Order: sequence, then C-alpha cells, then structure tokens
Amino acid sequence: MACSELTDQQLTEICEDCFVSVKEACMKLQEKTKCSNDVIVEMLLNVVEFYKFQE
Repeated sequence: MACSELTDQQLTEICEDCFVSVKEACMKLQEKTKCSNDVIVEMLLNVVEFYKFQE
C-alpha cells in the first residue's frame, strides 16, 4: 500500500508509532552509552541524510 492510499488517521498512527519507537531507541542508547543529547541529534541527522539519498 502506497502512502497516498493511506487515510489521515492511518498516517497519524504510523507517525506516532514511529516517533515512540525512535524515541525509545534513542533513550536506550543514551542509557547504555551515557552520550549527550547532541550525539543523539547528530545521529538522527545522519539517519535523515541517509534517507534523503535513498530517493
């Protein structure tokens, strides 16, 4: 199913689930490594760049 075929409600639920999953992964990483928020932000920006270049 393409994103254009999803309802607004479905997209909202997917975005909320994604946010929670990514947030939990970041929190787990911080607990494990004691890294700062700046490190997490830089890591997330790297993920964004990765996905930008996939298109």
